[in-house]
Amino acid sequence: MSDPAGVVLRRYAQFALDRLVTTVPAAVVLVLGLRWTLHLPRNEGRMTPAYLTMAGFLLVVLVGNWFVEVWVPHRWLGGTPGMRCLGLRVVTERGETPGLRAYLIRWAMMIVDGYFFGLVGALSIALSPRHQRFGDMVARTLVVRRA
Repeated sequence: MSDPAGVVLRRYAQFALDRLVTTVPAAVVLVLGLRWTLHLPRNEGRMTPAYLTMAGFLLVVLVGNWFVEVWVPHRWLGGTPGMRCLGLRVVTERGETPGLRAYLIRWAMMIVDGYFFGLVGALSIALSPRHQRFGDMVARTLVVRRA
């Protein structure tokens, strides 16, 4: 297993790449939905298309993040698209491939890691002894360089 200290900057870049992968489709849904909304006649007293557009946007963000952070790493043996591009992978503290449960825990803990625009997770990676974010600590995983 490689030294976790060698992956800190790669993890920051990986996070940005993965957010790009999930944000672009959501932004497309938002722009197309708002464009559609502006061309419809006013709809008094009923749910407006703007609410539907926002619901669609949030759904695409949620499903996209789940897909990138849970499903893809689980099926690709340990790496999000950003991790694959930068030569990283997720392993358990024992060096094994994590199960679906570990990926779900890591994803759920992104709520905590994302506080203050991701600063909590970034500081956790930089300051923890094994360079883990809180999701990694709870799931008992590490992000290491791919061999």
